[in-house]
Amino acid sequence: MGFSLAWFGVQGIAKEKFLEVAGYEDTGEPDDYFEAETSGGALPGGWYVIVTENADLAETTRLAKWSLGGRLIAVLIDEDSMNSLATEWVDGHQKWSIFHDGSEGGDKLEVSGELPVEFEEIRDGLPEAGDEDADDDTDYVFDVPIDVAAAITGFRHDSMELDEDQSVFTALEEV
Repeated sequence: MGFSLAWFGVQGIAKEKFLEVAGYEDTGEPDDYFEAETSGGALPGGWYVIVTENADLAETTRLAKWSLGGRLIAVLIDEDSMNSLATEWVDGHQKWSIFHDGSEGGDKLEVSGELPVEFEEIRDGLPEAGDEDADDDTDYVFDVPIDVAAAITGFRHDSMELDEDQSVFTALEEV
């Protein structure tokens, strides 16, 4: 059984402002492994990321509001259905979207908008059917939206290098 989560990375918006607009406050309690329902952490490159179990937060009106004054990357991951989505919003407007619906199998991506340069490089690097290195049971396309978002933000939910001396992520509470 897989997991489902969403994460939202903002750049150009102060952590305090973003948390206020998003309706959260930082508890200060370390949460490096995303055990809390919602966690947040500041990353290099000026990104602040919220990781949550609540995928309903990815509603378009909310994403437009959260991106006002900056840049927002939103990612939704559902391993049970093998669905993944990444989208970018800048100052209230959606810039691009990459969606993979793996629930019926197949390797189709639905894309819209002005895709980032990272997209082509990641998509073109996928193994092709019949490739010696390709595992026929692996859904490589599932990772494309996630990998594009990770290439932009430097964050990937399942591969973080943690510094034992300093917690990056802390639990957040709704206000």
